[in-house]
Amino acid sequence: MVYDVSRWGRFQDADESAYYEYICRRAGIQVAYCAEQFENDGSPVSTIVKGVKRAMAGEYSRELSAKVFAGQCRLIELGFRQGGPAGYGLRRVLIDQSGTLKGELARGEHKSLQTDRVILQPGPDDEVAVVNQIYRWFVTDNLTELDIAERLNAQGTRTDLGRDWTRATIREVLSNEKYIGNNIYNRRSFKLKKLRVVNSPDMWIKKEGAFEGIVPPELFYT
Repeated sequence: MVYDVSRWGRFQDADESAYYEYICRRAGIQVAYCAEQFENDGSPVSTIVKGVKRAMAGEYSRELSAKVFAGQCRLIELGFRQGGPAGYGLRRVLIDQSGTLKGELARGEHKSLQTDRVILQPGPDDEVAVVNQIYRWFVTDNLTELDIAERLNAQGTRTDLGRDWTRATIREVLSNEKYIGNNIYNRRSFKLKKLRVVNSPDMWIKKEGAFEGIVPPELFYT
């Protein structure tokens, strides 16, 4: 039993919705739409109505996705964080609609009020020192990302997840502009359950100087 056709699935391909219903019917399972005004009996009328409603459901999903994305971009341009962990050396903090600090968010915690916002701030001094050391090793000492990871692991320093450093985690620290206080969004896209894509820099949504940086810009851009 399903509430209506849209709750069966707002698929971008209406045939996908029909295919899943066909699988159920082939297995002897009857799909019933409780709030619809037609009988799901396989008649030409029900088939036509379902096809139209499936297309409408997919279009609603597309429109909603565009509106949500536009809202998120607006908040990014205002300097607010839109999801994702803070990263090593940084912390997420909660502020109210007037900008007053309410407290730090632990990993996995989320804001509960719609009017609250999340920003980044510098983390513990020891983590900030490690981040800057990573940059100095890379820029001044010409160490590779793998060399830096091995050195940190040998020192017993762990990532914000408590794991060993890898080439990828070092690259993230060295390439993410949040460490100089810039708010970046839309570096990757995964809209409407399509394949995840890496966007070119001209598609990024950016707010420079949104947060207090922990790495000097001249060191970051070297």
